[in-house]
Formats: sequence, structure tokens, C-alpha cells
Amino acid sequence: MIPKILNSKYAFGVFNVLIAALLIYSCADRVSDHDRGLLEMEAGNLHEAVSFFTSSIEKNENVVSSFNHRGLSYMYLGDLELSLDDFADALKLEEDPIVYHNRALVYKELGHPECAFADLDMAGRLNETDLELFLSTGYAMLELGYLEQTESLFTKAIEAFPDSMEAFNGRGNARIEMGDIAGAESDWDKAVQISATGRN
Repeated sequence: MIPKILNSKYAFGVFNVLIAALLIYSCADRVSDHDRGLLEMEAGNLHEAVSFFTSSIEKNENVVSSFNHRGLSYMYLGDLELSLDDFADALKLEEDPIVYHNRALVYKELGHPECAFADLDMAGRLNETDLELFLSTGYAMLELGYLEQTESLFTKAIEAFPDSMEAFNGRGNARIEMGDIAGAESDWDKAVQISATGRN
């Protein structure tokens, strides 16, 4: 009897990973260790991902991204200090807003809210075009209680993405925490309007 697929999206994702693995390992000489690391990370094989990212760094290939993704792998494995080291090494090479954001998550997990906010603030200042990064950074700031900075960041996101329902919703959440009920309701109304038009 053929088992019923309960989650077709998950099954499709697994199928894609298997096909990608076959393609990569059949063309091993043409695929970078960095890309193999990404594949292993996507498949949840974090120790294998760390090995490939380490090899990529040693070969001086995609170094910033390899440090960042190895740092993420360590973070998911619970090796937070090693994760911090990798993010620091990546930032020595390039001030990447995504790396600042990721390091902030580790600082937050370690109970260092001021360090986490400093990195989130840098991520927000450097980011110009990544809506997902705006949203994740903004909500992380909001959770830390930096309300005015959160409002400013979501305002920047709205200026870059004026049709983003999530950005208006995020700023509304910050404003309600600040006691600005009228401002929050205005933002939430705008989010509803955008959602109704399907522009988001």
C-alpha cells in the first residue's frame, strides 16, 4: 500500500534536496564546498555543513558567506560561542547587515540585550533593499523593548516598501506599545487596505 503524503510541500522539498544532492555529487569537481555546505544545511545535516563551510574558508571561497553560514550552523547546533566567533570573522571582512542580524540573535540567546540591540541597529542602518531582513530586525528590536528605534526602522521599511502590509503592521505594533493608539490604528488600517488589494 502506498502511504499517503500528508504534507506535499514538505515532500516536494525533500524531493528537490535529493535531486540536488544527486546533481551535486555527480558533478563534484564543479560544485564549490560552499554550495555543498548550503545543501547539507538545507537538509538539516549541520555537522556536514560545518565541514564543507570550513573547507570553503580554507580554500578562500565565498569566505564571508561561509563564515556566516557556518556561524548559523553552529547556532542551530547550540555552539553559541563558536557562532559568535564566525560572525565576528565575517564582519571583519565585510559589514554585512545579515551577519549583524544573525549575531544579534546569538547575543539575545546569551542574554546580552544591549549587544543584541547594537547589532540590530547596525543591520537596520545598513539594510536598504531586503524586506524580510527589515521585518525580522524590527520584530527582534520590538521584543527587546527598543520601541522608538523599532518605529524608526519600520518607517524606513515602509519608505522602501510602501505596499508592505507587514511593515505597516510592525510599526503599528511598535506604536501601540508606545501608547500611540491613533498612530497604531492608522498603520493597521493601512495594512488591512493593502491586504484587501492584494498588493503586498
